[in-house]
Amino acid sequence: MASLNNTTEIESKLEKEKANLALLKTRVENYQDLTKSMSSILNSFEQRLGRLEQTILPVYNETEHLQKRQHNLDTTLQCLETVLEHYDASQEVCNLIHLGPSEGDVVVFLDALDRLKAAMDYFLNNNSQTVELDNVTSLFNTGCESVNNHFRFLLRKHCSPMRPVDLLDLIYIEEDSSGEDCPSIKQLPPSTREELRCIASWLENHLRREYVTIYADERSDVVFRSLQMLKDHQKSGSWGSEPLKTRYHGKPEPRKSTSARLQQIFERKANKMLHTIEQSRFAIRKNSAYGDNLTADDHVGDGDQDLEKYLVLLLGLQRLLIWERQILSDVIPSTRLGEVFSRLASASIEMVVKDAESITSKVLRSIARKNWTEALGVFSALKHVTLIQPDIEKLCDIAQRTQLAMVLQKLQTTGARALEQFLDLVRGDTGSNLVAMGSSTISGNIPRDATVHELTSNAIWFVEHLLEHADVIGGILQMDAFYASQLDSIALHKSLSLEDRRKALLGLYIKRILSELNLTIVSKCEQYSDLATRYLFRL
Repeated sequence: MASLNNTTEIESKLEKEKANLALLKTRVENYQDLTKSMSSILNSFEQRLGRLEQTILPVYNETEHLQKRQHNLDTTLQCLETVLEHYDASQEVCNLIHLGPSEGDVVVFLDALDRLKAAMDYFLNNNSQTVELDNVTSLFNTGCESVNNHFRFLLRKHCSPMRPVDLLDLIYIEEDSSGEDCPSIKQLPPSTREELRCIASWLENHLRREYVTIYADERSDVVFRSLQMLKDHQKSGSWGSEPLKTRYHGKPEPRKSTSARLQQIFERKANKMLHTIEQSRFAIRKNSAYGDNLTADDHVGDGDQDLEKYLVLLLGLQRLLIWERQILSDVIPSTRLGEVFSRLASASIEMVVKDAESITSKVLRSIARKNWTEALGVFSALKHVTLIQPDIEKLCDIAQRTQLAMVLQKLQTTGARALEQFLDLVRGDTGSNLVAMGSSTISGNIPRDATVHELTSNAIWFVEHLLEHADVIGGILQMDAFYASQLDSIALHKSLSLEDRRKALLGLYIKRILSELNLTIVSKCEQYSDLATRYLFRL
């Protein structure tokens, strides 16, 4: 019974599977029909696309050719327009070029010059025989000259020599003061500096470098005239017109400090160089709005005045060159700064060097007349020039530094000459420096009563004031082989600082003066027949 049921169930399932298989075959046949139909449609579409491509391709190629022709036509038209602009350039900008640039609107003029330059380059490369090349070249050169003239005009309009009072005030401005407080910088407003910079950059880019000479000459003239006006102001002022107070048998005492402001300047410079505070007694008058004047107790000679004024001139040159360097960086391209500044400072530095030659020559003549006060002034001036000069040399080129070194060299030579001549005076005195005694003298112009010999007074006075300038005089004596060898023999196994070494050199010089003085006094006392008078004369 059970097996019968299983057989029936199996047959039932078999019938179902047969029905499913028949249905599947029917559907497969339908799918095959659909596939054949789709393939037929795709083949037909492909054939139509092929025919369409064959129809469109010539049109596409023709369109591409037309686009290329259009591009070529546009390019040709642009070239023609450019060429026509080059041919029309001379006529269109002619009036503007002849009128020249106007202040505040120089960019328009420079654009016109750029247009002429482009036309000139085109004709040079493509048609150098055309008359238009001559026209645009002539206009371009005329325009460049107009730009140079405008550059010069702006400089002259906004630049003028600094008044002596302003320059003297500028000398006393603290080193950390703002540059905008300087009258020299205010001579060129920011808008003018920007316009000058625009012109200078354009000229530099077009290899027209006349502006270098123009700027250097104009600003050099401003600096030179500022210093010259300061010199004229010093000559016309009341420098050293006060009565002198005499000491030491009619000889004026070296003047005391009369300008605390300049005193501070030199002290600051000394602190930077030596890292110590050095008290300076050399005075420089400031005859300006500050109102620093000499009192009746101050003492000054003509040579001292000249040296003081020269130091003021050096300080003025230093300040002016510092501010000129700042103005220069705002106007001139960086590649030309050194060249322009060198030309700018040249005339003023030459004037300073020539003044140094004149002053040292005058001092040498005074020393020849045995005016030893001016010799002491040389030592003070040398000290202060040594402090000022490094700041000036930082701004100068090698040739100008060599020129400035001549100033120190001349002062050192003059100081050495003064020391040597005083030593010769002590060594070879013939009686011309004795106190005048009239008929109370005996042979050899020595006093009959053995009163004080003036040579002794002169020597003591000179030696006392040499101590104030030990550092400077020591530096001068160090260059003398005699004193250098003497010091080396004394300090053979000792290590001396620079300051001690210079003091020791001065000590050797003073020792030499006193030795020569002793020999001179001893030789002259032999003219007395009385032994007691001889010893009295030696006192």
